[in-house]
Amino acid sequence: MNDRINESQPITLTPEPRRYTQARGRARREALLQAARELLQEREIDDITLPMVSEAAGIPSSSTYHFFPDLRELLKELARTISNEMASGEPTINADASWQTIIGTYLSASADYFNADASARQLILGPRTTPDIRQAGCHDDFRFGVQLHAALSERFHLPPLAEPVAIFYRAIVIADAFFALSVLEDGMITHHMLDEAVRGATAYLGNYLPPVLQSKQSH
Repeated sequence: MNDRINESQPITLTPEPRRYTQARGRARREALLQAARELLQEREIDDITLPMVSEAAGIPSSSTYHFFPDLRELLKELARTISNEMASGEPTINADASWQTIIGTYLSASADYFNADASARQLILGPRTTPDIRQAGCHDDFRFGVQLHAALSERFHLPPLAEPVAIFYRAIVIADAFFALSVLEDGMITHHMLDEAVRGATAYLGNYLPPVLQSKQSH
């Protein structure tokens, strides 16, 4: 009897488990991030441990350590996730808004986001956050600088600037300092400190932009 495989006969391949494994891994990673975010809504960052996050997510600790070797790495990833969320949305701008009003609108939207999410306040603005976690969330301030510069350059004729994106990035860093001070003092961003943040950012930008910019829509 010939035991050789008939080369004309189709060969059935065993389904590759890699995709399933990758999808399962992503789902577990997301579950851990979500669990940490929910815990930060109720507890101070110093009161949270990695085993607590594992239990809240319903994932064994051994698997948790596979994704995040310690709590700080998990919180850094969560800070980046929050930063990405913030950068994905842009506020509505009135067609006739001045550049100062546009700055205020962007900062007001950021303040609303922070005030609605205790995890964002703790990780990016909170006094108990370690510098590396805060930096993981704030590194995208440069991207926000890109957005802010784009919003103004689409509407106005801007003067020549040696480093335009960096200038807008620094304006956001100035605003964030007021936000962090407000969270330290009041646990949230107050209307007064939002106004102070807008004043600080626009005053800095006023060193590079004239009080009135010519609109690209004007004739």
